[in-house]
Amino acid sequence: MITPEQPSRGRRGAPGHGSLRGRRRRARRPRRRRPLLVVVVTLGISLSAVAVVLAYVSPTPGPRQSATVADPVLGGGPGCDPLRTRELVRGNGTGSTDDGPDAVLAFQYAYYVTRSGAAARAVTTRDAAVSSAEVIDAGITSVPPDTKHCVLISPLPDGRLDVVLTEVRPDGAVKTYRQFVTVVERADGVLISAIAPPDR
Repeated sequence: MITPEQPSRGRRGAPGHGSLRGRRRRARRPRRRRPLLVVVVTLGISLSAVAVVLAYVSPTPGPRQSATVADPVLGGGPGCDPLRTRELVRGNGTGSTDDGPDAVLAFQYAYYVTRSGAAARAVTTRDAAVSSAEVIDAGITSVPPDTKHCVLISPLPDGRLDVVLTEVRPDGAVKTYRQFVTVVERADGVLISAIAPPDR
């Protein structure tokens, strides 16, 4: 008769051996780690989501656009994005007598915003081939108040300026005019000496 072999204390830790209680203890250990692992993963996902939201909400540092600071001389706005290069000037601002394009802007600003023939003639020479202040005033009265305008100016090879003027009236009607403008430099600035249609 063979006596059953008693379990050895030295072999209790070997894989596949040991008491039922020891096996239960070893089976429970992974379960204790599982909740901790779930918490860590959940926390990591939450932090990632917060980081993504902050990336979209927070202002991104970068170069500022020049349009953030308004240039009253050039003007601009919706439908008339301000632009100033050697080949092209676009705007609807107050203008000035610093150069040819600015003189054109000043003339049109006086017509559409100030609504004054005298102000328009103030940026032309006295003998300019331009209508008198009274005639300009009569033209202004035919244009409804609050009419928006945009001027597109580009230099021509002969020194004149090719001007495309777009007006948008309060009722939504849009009209476009084209003119060739001649400017001269005088002691008091650059002034308009002639405004003519493109065929002249």
